[in-house]
Amino acid sequence: MNLPLKHMTAEEFVAWAMAQELGRYELIDGVVVEMNAETNRHAVVKLNVAIALRDALKRTGLQGQAYTDGMAVKIADRMVHEPDAMLRLGEPLADNAVQVSDPFVVVEVLSRSTGPVDTGSKLINYFKLPSLKHYLVVDTTRQVVLHYFRGSDGRATLKVVEQGQIDFGDGLAISLEELFT
Repeated sequence: MNLPLKHMTAEEFVAWAMAQELGRYELIDGVVVEMNAETNRHAVVKLNVAIALRDALKRTGLQGQAYTDGMAVKIADRMVHEPDAMLRLGEPLADNAVQVSDPFVVVEVLSRSTGPVDTGSKLINYFKLPSLKHYLVVDTTRQVVLHYFRGSDGRATLKVVEQGQIDFGDGLAISLEELFT
């Protein structure tokens, strides 16, 4: 696969990525970056997270949508990420939508090569979005979730969740057991 050499805007990137037959990509500072292949464990936990988020929505009766990877999140004009899972609240997006502009929860499942990025630049980037209230970094090896959440003062706080539930407020919660079984 030959990646484009020119710098792209988010709109150019999304159009280009949609035209690719294979592969998953993100846009970092205008440069297309190919995402790594996933292990079985990574893929299973990612799916479990999306299902847990969807089921949590159903339990609360809140309106929204849960996603596994595939939907783009535009951070800035030259920055687009594709999280492993996410949850947005509100009216459903159009069937032909390919971007989520207002995620409420974003989830990244750690892999050997992405740990520093998931807990570094992606953490900073996702919290640039006013709608984002919760960012989860899921460690499949230790079966721990790093739960970063935006407080009422706007600052991000970290809670390490080793057992029990991850609470998003308004009765919306998922359990670690749902993620790792």
